[in-house]
Amino acid sequence: MRNSSVLTALFPQVRQGVLAATLGQPDKWWYLSELAGRLGTSPSSLQRELSSLVASGILVHRREGTRAYFKAETQSPVFRDLQQLFEKTAGLAPILEHILKPFGNKIQSAFIYGSVARSREHAMSDVDVMVIGRAGLADLSPSLRRAEARLGREVNATAYSPEEFREKIKSGDHFLAAVLRGRKQFVKGGQSDLDELVGK
Repeated sequence: MRNSSVLTALFPQVRQGVLAATLGQPDKWWYLSELAGRLGTSPSSLQRELSSLVASGILVHRREGTRAYFKAETQSPVFRDLQQLFEKTAGLAPILEHILKPFGNKIQSAFIYGSVARSREHAMSDVDVMVIGRAGLADLSPSLRRAEARLGREVNATAYSPEEFREKIKSGDHFLAAVLRGRKQFVKGGQSDLDELVGK
């Protein structure tokens, strides 16, 4: 899970991971070892956190034989508040990925950059997104407004066609050079797709 400075100030790292997984998929029952595998830790290291979250009513627990399963307690009075908090921090990339998915091959590469990608954002930071493909800002705007409504944060998008993007890179555009040097969080494609667009 992407480390958010907001979440780090509020929750220990393991608890962040547990809450991001369970609140992000609230209908899913997580088998203990499956949850540990997702978080890159051991089942035993999750026991204390899970027990605490169950005792507080944030998670629910059931057993099937020797297996323990956990999921978000959707009836908790704080469920939606916590879910929104994680959507606005750890859930940025999945929400943007979902919003942009209908554009399909019209988008070759899309990524978050700036303070959010560097995990230096605060709660009110805008989300900077770059989109390269055949979908222009006019096409993207309605979808991005929906993303803003879900995230409760402004989404600033910059869109280029592949040709315009390559031309600006060749001409030594300072803004793009700085963005490409910085950290990126991909929501469509990956570094190899971006390298191909750059012409590497």
